[in-house]
Amino acid sequence: MSKKDNFGQAMYDIFGVGKDGSKEQEDEVVVNDETPAEEAGQEVSFSVEENREKVVDMRVEKAVPITSYDSTYLAAGTIMKGTLSTKGDIEIAGEFEGEIISKGKVTLHSNVNSTVTASGLVLLGCNLVGNVEITGDILMDAQSYIEGDISAENMNCSGKVKGDLDIQDNLTLDEFAQIDGNIKVDTLSVDRGAKITGSIEMRSLK
Repeated sequence: MSKKDNFGQAMYDIFGVGKDGSKEQEDEVVVNDETPAEEAGQEVSFSVEENREKVVDMRVEKAVPITSYDSTYLAAGTIMKGTLSTKGDIEIAGEFEGEIISKGKVTLHSNVNSTVTASGLVLLGCNLVGNVEITGDILMDAQSYIEGDISAENMNCSGKVKGDLDIQDNLTLDEFAQIDGNIKVDTLSVDRGAKITGSIEMRSLK
């Protein structure tokens, strides 16, 4: 056997290349009308105009209701419009516009245009435009702002509010708090430096 034949035999044994230098033919793929193009080894392409259902938009911008039974987190960079309803807690760091309904606590890290109905509300360095109805407590840090009427059991405010407050139990305003609206409350605690523009109505003690 010549050196050439020996080399061809070695290539065949190791790499499956024929003795004549060509690659051994792979199993033939039979293509018919029912064979998917991917299995036939063909390039798959489609027209956006003709196949719009295959195009997925990762942003949620349609005003559709979304219901959840667990905790919900809206990440930074996410855009959502519509109604967000959940039996769990909600934490929002993205953009949201619409209505938030939760039997749990809502925590906001970003600016939101929404009405909020929940058992608790926490605002951390963000703006909320919309009315708020909370069965429990509201906590606002000094960098937060609410534009809308507020109803809650208790409220601890370090930020700014433009709207009327109806607090069933206690309202605490620290030195950075600014309220532009009327206040109705059972008990009120105001630190030196807090500002109130509007009337204050103290409910009669039961």
